Amino acid sequence: MRRIDPSGKARLRTTRTAVRLVLLCLVLTVGLRGGAAAQSPVEEMIRFNHAKHVGAGVQCVFCHPGVLGGPVAGLPSLQKCMGCHRSVAVSSPDGQADIDTLVRHWDEAVPLRWEKTYDQPDFVYFSHRPHIASGVNCESCHGDVGSMAIVREAHRINMGFCLRCHRQQDPDKVGRLESCSTCHY
Repeated sequence: MRRIDPSGKARLRTTRTAVRLVLLCLVLTVGLRGGAAAQSPVEEMIRFNHAKHVGAGVQCVFCHPGVLGGPVAGLPSLQKCMGCHRSVAVSSPDGQADIDTLVRHWDEAVPLRWEKTYDQPDFVYFSHRPHIASGVNCESCHGDVGSMAIVREAHRINMGFCLRCHRQQDPDKVGRLESCSTCHY
């Protein structure tokens, strides 16, 4: 026969345990996700040298067209790369195998796999469009990528980073820019 606990202590213990378990899961999820930020370069199939391409006059939006109207900047396709490399630097004269790897992928129809340096959690809404429209340049958030041979995370882009900038904006807009719904679903 089952004994009833009129004080509700058993239910309270169970609820506290469940809450602790949920909090532990959240802490671990956020901690692991936050701790996985790229502090060193991401290992990619091809070591894309941003400094070399920017030095040759390639603009950010050429390879990252999504920055003008989409939620993400986008990463270039093999077709985009080969659009230039069919006629420019079709092999690596300096001994680097990256262009040769690019051409081999093209010849074998193997898509490129790029690793993201910056990635926001799924519960964050971010669009480059309003930032570009208000005059924020790429370097404000991503650092001087144009001088980087291998991209590194210049700033830890998290809620504090974004709020510091949002709070410096036009006082008439600060209320809207600090609203949770501006960035969160």
